Amino acid sequence: MKHAWEYDYEMFCEAVPVKNRTDLIQWDGLLEGKMLEEAAQMLENGKGAWKKPLPESKAPYSKMLGAISSMKNMGYDVETAELLIPKAFDAIEKDDLIRLQIINAQVFKALTEAPKISDHPYWSYTIYEDFEQYEKAVELPEYPDYHLPDDKKLFEQIHGGWLGEIIGSALGTAIEGFKSSRIWEIFGEITDYVKPPETLNDDITFELALLEAFCKKGFEITSEDIADQWVGYIPFAYTAEEVALNHLRSGIYPPQSGYLANPYREMIGAAMRAAVCGALAPGNPRKAAELAWKDGRISHHNNGILAEVFNAVIVSMAYVETDMQAILMKAMKAIPADSEFYSVLDFAYKACEQSDNYRQAYELCEAKYKEYNWVHTYPNLAAEVVAVYFAGNDFQKAMTILMMAGQDNDCTGGPIGHAYGVMLGSGALDSKFTEPLKDQLDTYVRTMESQSITSLSTKTLKAVIQYNTSGARALGSENASHSQ
Repeated sequence: MKHAWEYDYEMFCEAVPVKNRTDLIQWDGLLEGKMLEEAAQMLENGKGAWKKPLPESKAPYSKMLGAISSMKNMGYDVETAELLIPKAFDAIEKDDLIRLQIINAQVFKALTEAPKISDHPYWSYTIYEDFEQYEKAVELPEYPDYHLPDDKKLFEQIHGGWLGEIIGSALGTAIEGFKSSRIWEIFGEITDYVKPPETLNDDITFELALLEAFCKKGFEITSEDIADQWVGYIPFAYTAEEVALNHLRSGIYPPQSGYLANPYREMIGAAMRAAVCGALAPGNPRKAAELAWKDGRISHHNNGILAEVFNAVIVSMAYVETDMQAILMKAMKAIPADSEFYSVLDFAYKACEQSDNYRQAYELCEAKYKEYNWVHTYPNLAAEVVAVYFAGNDFQKAMTILMMAGQDNDCTGGPIGHAYGVMLGSGALDSKFTEPLKDQLDTYVRTMESQSITSLSTKTLKAVIQYNTSGARALGSENASHSQ
């Protein structure tokens, strides 16, 4: 029997990106101002659920194959679901939408009821269920002498972070979903945008919702507070976030919204939206980690949440540290050594140590995690390790490495780009990356469809000052010094 990951990997290997594209992102009619949520959902649950081109890069993606393979990765017996795959493709070929809808439901039923494979490697690692359990297992860096810098310096770091993230996401959205070798074949080594950059994507969406919640309550916010903002501001989502959003609308809140009937719960969506957690807790990795945990459990579980914590801690440390490789090492210690996610980071780091260059190192990682869907956390966070290891403090080189790794590289370019932007400051980012953005951020978040990157940075600055100082601080007091 052909396994889901084999179908998926075959599609991934065969996909070829197109050079010299000038078309705009198409979000199922959204650009025409239509919130066709119901129609889009019907498309996703029909033929498009098995193979559909992404709105941004046009790479083919199978939501169904990804669901099945991800459950197998987490140690479940998915044979019943896999037996339905040929039947689904037969129904698609015969244009039998009624039968296909039934098969799709049967696949998700089989995944929900899939029994554990008791001797699967996944179960040999510790499963992390809550922040208290996590915190006892790690060494979180501390910076007791750190004080927020003056407003001008702090804004430069915050602004640099958002610019770095938006640049990384824009670089990646044009080429996400392709294998590394295909990107090399078509583009050679990427050092700039391969098409005019666009900011309309699903990566920053959830960060804006979290920021909105944070502005109201600071670090006292709960997962439920963030979830409420999802329901209010976010019209649609994909994979883990789509499942969670549907749960929330039905009154199923965290942690069940992240775990219940969610085969995508260890994919990259949580890690993708981690940067804002670090940005709101400058020099305080513990607060960044806790905020990331609160956010992650809305749609993810275990390793999926740990990946968000990892990226959040990296961004938080970038406000204090001056060496990205040192940040990487400390962030790895912030992940429990007995988790499967740590084993991924460790494998990637050792691949770097034994390789002469980043391409050789990532090829080892790509081969190791080929059974994981390209939206999964593991091959992508391995790429982050490779990028920081070989790029050092070079923002452009880090972005190049992440783009050349392929996979879901807008979701890696974003948070890692944010960290570099914070550490280096906005003035250090090359104008070839920043000027084409025109200080503009377009989203599909309700009431936030268009804003300037500067205004987003200012909003973040105000939130950071309000909730990261021991007393009141007015904007403009540039010589003030405050402890956390």
